[in-house]
Amino acid sequence: MRTASITMSDGTKIVYDEYGNNKLATLFLLHGNGSSARYFKRQLPIYTAYFHVIAIDSRGHGRSTNAKESIDMGDVIDDIEEIRRSLSIDMIYILGYSDGANIGLKYAIEHPNHVTRMVLNAPNVTSDGIYRILWWGDAIARFSTELLSPVSQSARRRHKQLHVMSAPLNITQKQLENLALPILFVIGQFDVVKRQHIVNISKIVPYGTVLILHGHGHFVTYTNPRKFAKLVVPFLLGGEYEGD
Repeated sequence: MRTASITMSDGTKIVYDEYGNNKLATLFLLHGNGSSARYFKRQLPIYTAYFHVIAIDSRGHGRSTNAKESIDMGDVIDDIEEIRRSLSIDMIYILGYSDGANIGLKYAIEHPNHVTRMVLNAPNVTSDGIYRILWWGDAIARFSTELLSPVSQSARRRHKQLHVMSAPLNITQKQLENLALPILFVIGQFDVVKRQHIVNISKIVPYGTVLILHGHGHFVTYTNPRKFAKLVVPFLLGGEYEGD
């Protein structure tokens, strides 16, 4: 494993971990809100058997900084693109979890010529795609972190992270229709993201497939990481998922 970083034009430092053989195809791992690249630690042995892996600490998360007043989705996409270019990698595979799935989807829309395949675990294109109880919890968290921000650096950081989760993606149906690459959408049976929302997105993109993980919720990549990795690797390698 090699840890590296890039410094963006605004002074933000983006940290990433590099694993495996760089002669293999490259898989970018994108974590969820409030997390870091270490979220994928228990899945890595499976991915590195087949891929050169780049696990990124998203802007304002983990070891990465954020030089701006808020975390902007456009900057997050630019960070990923700069890492790809700095490593001289033409085509990448993407595996994104939760907010990372949203980021992966947005990146592929903006840079479709550099993405081969994607596994997107519980993305939500619109706020309606998530059950209302999560937004209540998010509103309480944003209120409390804003209240504590003047006296707590960690609260200020968390407040900025939560803003990303609630910010609109501004993805149009036409953009989804033009996203002509294989995508596996993964959703837990008891997920906070609505199953029908995922199914609807999969029908709009030209090559979308849905995998429902029965008996699991939103955090399956944490509660059963090896099972998740073993299920999605066959798809990433160009085949179909094997079922759960």
